[in-house]
Amino acid sequence: MFNMSGYSEWEEGVSNRNYHVLQQLLHNEQVGKILAVDYLPLSFKRTLRNYKENITLNLKNGQVVKRKLTNKVTKISDKLYIYSDVNFFLKPKTTLNNVKKVALDLNFGDVVVWSFFPFVMPYLNTLGQKLTIFEAVDNWLNHSSYQKHKTRLTEAYDIVKNQADLIFTVSQNLVHFFDDQPNVYWIPNGVDLKHYTQKFALFNRDIADVPKPIIGYIGVIQDRVDLDLIRYLAQANPKKSIVLVGPVWSAQDETRKSLDNLDNVYFLGYKSYKEAPMYIQQFDIGIIPHRAAEFSASTNPMKMYEYLACGKPVVATENSGTDNLEGMVAVASSPEDFDKKINDLLDSDDQDKQEQRKEFVKKHSWMNTVNKMIDLINKKLT
Repeated sequence: MFNMSGYSEWEEGVSNRNYHVLQQLLHNEQVGKILAVDYLPLSFKRTLRNYKENITLNLKNGQVVKRKLTNKVTKISDKLYIYSDVNFFLKPKTTLNNVKKVALDLNFGDVVVWSFFPFVMPYLNTLGQKLTIFEAVDNWLNHSSYQKHKTRLTEAYDIVKNQADLIFTVSQNLVHFFDDQPNVYWIPNGVDLKHYTQKFALFNRDIADVPKPIIGYIGVIQDRVDLDLIRYLAQANPKKSIVLVGPVWSAQDETRKSLDNLDNVYFLGYKSYKEAPMYIQQFDIGIIPHRAAEFSASTNPMKMYEYLACGKPVVATENSGTDNLEGMVAVASSPEDFDKKINDLLDSDDQDKQEQRKEFVKKHSWMNTVNKMIDLINKKLT
């Protein structure tokens, strides 16, 4: 499995689709062993970061079984091994040869390659796999972090279309991106129900002390988040608190600072996956204030499911990847409409509706989501 994150990031509390799929596969008895390849560097700066985080430092819950100057193998369990490598920036073929050698050393038999990382696609033909799966989590061509790599990405996506046996996408928009091929399946995100329905005796002071009602957002505050909309909502609702839980990207710093004069806007910073339910449970309503852009159209925010698992009403902007939750997520066409829908939902919310949301989202558990993938894989293998 070629990951879109480093395993050390998951240990520190980062959560994404890749993490949840891996966790479900580890609990699936049909899966023998997994060699998970840490996010591979595309620049010299990222190479240095990977060297520090993945090569020099050791994982908290693993045992290093092989270490070289530029790569390392860590055993997490009998079922999971992590491969870290910094060669990819300059020597991608060397990295893939190393991955193959490690898999052979670990006695991998019939291999399935599952990639969340498109840049590795041109080099997968040397691994001898029985099946190649590509997981399309967003359209990276429209992601601000990958604008310098558009040519490579375009090539990689063309290879995905021509060579992948199965393509899983988070959105209907991405099914179209892959030309509606018969091997492309829209499998939306999911939620860990047990995690988000746990009870807390105490809540952290930074959220517990915020005046109610709370209009809440959780996630990275990056360029897709419309902070101008946040300003509008804060000014239109002076007696309500706007709480944003998550780290702020540097590109958003100036806009974020311009909100400091609003007494009812609270930036609470990064919170780990472990802490996330505690914060969402304190919200009165969850919002997805994403800008209308091509990138947002190819997403399916996990936070939608997390809000619903906590019983919260949800309002999102148009084109935010809410297609499969029609009737459970209110979609707003303008700032004024967004404000109206927030207030309508807050006024009409009750215990019965909260329970309906929790019941509805049960079918979107990560176990059900990954089981659909496993079924499709088995059909391809037989």
